[in-house]
Amino acid sequence: MRLLLKTVLCVASLLIAAAVIFLSAGVISDFRPDECEIVYENPQASDVFPDSLKVVTWNIGYGGLGDDMDFFYDGGTRMRCSEERTRENLAGIIDELKSMDADIYLLQEVDECSRRTYRINELELLREAFPGYHLYFAYNYKSFFVPIPLREPLGKVASGVAILSRYLPEKVERLAYPSRFPFPVSMFNLKRCLLSAEYRLADGSRLVVGNTHDTAYDTGNMRAQETDFLARWADSLVLAGVKVLVGGDWNQYPPGYFPSGDETDNPYFAVEPLDMSGLIVSGRVEYDAGEKTLRYLDRPYSGGSILSVTDYFFISEGMETTKAEVCGNDGFRHSDHKPVAIGVFL
Repeated sequence: MRLLLKTVLCVASLLIAAAVIFLSAGVISDFRPDECEIVYENPQASDVFPDSLKVVTWNIGYGGLGDDMDFFYDGGTRMRCSEERTRENLAGIIDELKSMDADIYLLQEVDECSRRTYRINELELLREAFPGYHLYFAYNYKSFFVPIPLREPLGKVASGVAILSRYLPEKVERLAYPSRFPFPVSMFNLKRCLLSAEYRLADGSRLVVGNTHDTAYDTGNMRAQETDFLARWADSLVLAGVKVLVGGDWNQYPPGYFPSGDETDNPYFAVEPLDMSGLIVSGRVEYDAGEKTLRYLDRPYSGGSILSVTDYFFISEGMETTKAEVCGNDGFRHSDHKPVAIGVFL
């Protein structure tokens, strides 16, 4: 009995010590971005814009969420696909991006040496594939170790949003959203942001292009906080005479779109309506009304998959655009999202 008691106490002590070490490491490595961080700034070196441009937004699903995948957060069972399929997805994504020939790409879920993507540096892949473009990046998910799912932990994650631009901006900023996850989820450093690039137009005016990836797993009004922050930011720029374009994965459906019950009642992930009360003050939303842009990840892609619309653009007053159109990734082959393109006349 005494030996059993010693064994139990020893095991309990080891578990407590492991928990303390893990919590301490989480605190020490905590990702603490400032509210505003300058990613790049050089007002003297900016390019002058043409009078029109093509912009594409695409959540590339870090190359790990092709049509063969389900995902444990969304009611599936898998944490990652094979390395071979990940590399195939990334190659397909890059080929499709090249074929779009956009002036600016707004990419979400770009990994930098994460375990889930076999420590492939996707930023370097993009730099090599687009030598004539400028690449800017900001983390919104940076954790030294995510311990779930317990049977196969997600491990190290370093991921964020990227802007690939044919034209050199004057300034690029990472603007932290005010939304925060509660403890213990906060330990995993999911800290969303808006990545914005400011350009000088030919007439001397300014254009700011933003890349957003709003919260998917909302624990209480987080998406609304992010939309409110973006609306106030955009309104302040428009009042100052700046043109604004924001694209991304909003994880909310746009005005005029009517979701099915399957989209809104899913217990793992459910889209919500985009709150336009603030955004409508300074602009409008443009999306492809004829195409779904997101598939739910409770199962691999099939004819029975739940689909929705979460990828689109916000355009400030005074800018003419073409129709927003889905422009690739047929059958959700390489990602759980489809890219959306829009033409902008300046």
